[in-house]
Amino acid sequence: MEVTLEKKLELISKIDFFSRFTQADRITMANLATFQGYAPTEKLILQNTSNTHLYFIINGTVDIVIDEKLIVSLAGGGHVFGEISFVDYTPTSASVVANSKVVAMLFDTTKINLMIESAFDKLRMDIYRSCAEILARRLIHTNSITKAYFQKEKLGDLL
Repeated sequence: MEVTLEKKLELISKIDFFSRFTQADRITMANLATFQGYAPTEKLILQNTSNTHLYFIINGTVDIVIDEKLIVSLAGGGHVFGEISFVDYTPTSASVVANSKVVAMLFDTTKINLMIESAFDKLRMDIYRSCAEILARRLIHTNSITKAYFQKEKLGDLL
């Protein structure tokens, strides 16, 4: 799927992940971006496998599935996944399955990690920081769910 540099830059400018990036870094990322289409029920990522891409949903909806159980659905708008594998190189913690026709913007994390010249230091730091912010928000959300669960359990003990 061929997409012009201008269209890639337009999409990148709309995604929060890239909000702190300089224009030069956005251009670098646009040059690295590839696009892939997926049919409904097609797996973008399979749980417990190796992943070397950051995915951004441009159009469509995907389901995040762990052990065959639906966790959440994400629709367009630049939602990102694949960040855990990028940060810690572990196998994927979930499957990602197209719930509709999906177009995703992909970044090969191997290529990002090979950009070792000092000119790319800030770019790599911004990528890691954006991933860290996403993971922190998800952890805060998970902690609030856990807290609510345990408060409910304590209430149940009192009844």
